[in-house]
Amino acid sequence: MTVFQAAALAILVASLSSVLKECGARGALPVSLTGGLALFFFVFFRYAEPLAFLRTLAEEAGLAEGFSAILRMMAVGCITHIAGDTCRDMGEASLAARVELCGRAEILLLSLPLVKELVALAQEVLG
Repeated sequence: MTVFQAAALAILVASLSSVLKECGARGALPVSLTGGLALFFFVFFRYAEPLAFLRTLAEEAGLAEGFSAILRMMAVGCITHIAGDTCRDMGEASLAARVELCGRAEILLLSLPLVKELVALAQEVLG
């Protein structure tokens, strides 16, 4: 699936969901969630191979641990963003904000080992 096909799918799903909402049908949310999941899997499978290549490069350079942490942070950011948008679509803006806050806290925790390595490197260079 190309990016253009994904965009067309997104527009189709959004249009169908909007029509179902206007008609008062109950199927608008499941259609929207299914379309969102389809797009998520498109991104996941589309970028799995390039990410594996970057992981190999990071391992060869001795940066596998840092690269892995960065990938985990990116995944947490994407997942919390999707969850937050889904909550907002369901009319739960305050829950969306809490989910995104939890995601930011998780990213902060995941970044602590990298910060520790950075401080150790700075101490080594300075003195």
